[in-house]
Amino acid sequence: MKVRVYDSFDRLPALVPERNGYPNQPEFLLSNDWFSILFETSLKQSLSLRIYVVSDANSEEMLAIMYCGAGQDGRRLIGLTNFYSQVFAPILFVDRKRAEAVIGCLVDFIAAERPGWTVFELRYLREDRPEYALLQDSLASRGFLVNPFRQYNNWYYTLEDESFAQYFESRPSRLKNTLRRKENKLRRDHEVEIRIFRRDNETLGQGIADYTSIYNSSWKQPEPFREFTPALIVTCARLGILRLGVLYVDDRPVATQLWITNRSKAIIYKLCYDEAYKKQSVGTILSHELFRIAIDEDRVREIDYGVGDEAYKRDWMADTRQIGGLEAINTGTIPGFVMGGCVRIKNIIKTIVNR
Repeated sequence: MKVRVYDSFDRLPALVPERNGYPNQPEFLLSNDWFSILFETSLKQSLSLRIYVVSDANSEEMLAIMYCGAGQDGRRLIGLTNFYSQVFAPILFVDRKRAEAVIGCLVDFIAAERPGWTVFELRYLREDRPEYALLQDSLASRGFLVNPFRQYNNWYYTLEDESFAQYFESRPSRLKNTLRRKENKLRRDHEVEIRIFRRDNETLGQGIADYTSIYNSSWKQPEPFREFTPALIVTCARLGILRLGVLYVDDRPVATQLWITNRSKAIIYKLCYDEAYKKQSVGTILSHELFRIAIDEDRVREIDYGVGDEAYKRDWMADTRQIGGLEAINTGTIPGFVMGGCVRIKNIIKTIVNR
């Protein structure tokens, strides 16, 4: 096996965006399309791009890709993620029998790079996926001091051939009663419309403008990278996976949700509402419609509520899984050796104190 590193999406071999572009890569948030948007709109100023491509030495068959970035100090290698991310993993094009060897090759290459990386850090890893344990074992066996850490709960719902009516009937009575009461009153007193923007056509610009207007009237902090969400919406629309819902009250946009529906999975990516309409539960009313579309029209098998343990997610979801990270200290470098020693001493002290 051999590893090549690319410092630009434009320089990637054509096979990479083809093989790891949606829909060949069914998980959009691990696709070349996603990582390109993320880097170009929010990471380009802080990281130097490093895309690792593992290939068979003889056949040139592509075996794996891992999207990373180097910190400005040149000593820290990190997975290509930030607060816009929900999941990360090395993308493997091999079966589980070969996965260990492929990840081992990738880790060997990273460990041998010069000047050496002091820290190799990966975030937003699904702990239930085999890559998580393989990475941890591979790094540890090659002399890295590996510190796993927890980041988020990820709430999700697996559908078992049920209709939306059946799904919603199983939701908590509190949610169902609140929704029916609030929606009946809102529709009785006002003109209410819900629009779903799906395609890259002449209406999409209005959807983006309405989304932005609602976001600016919500409780959320201003977007640090204003180009990211519009670029994401346009790309999802082009790929046919956009479900951008906007709820209007008397023609005023007051609630919005950005869902990404790729094949059998719907991801609730962003949501917000105008705080002036909080008491009317406009977000809940919009959720009801988007869940209906996902279940009855898109026929998804899973609905993913993203990262975070907010209480309202429990009303809609049924299960949770862990999202975590790995900080691997390269003790083969002088800074890493010193850092590793400090970590070990800290762990010893913590163990003594906790006895």
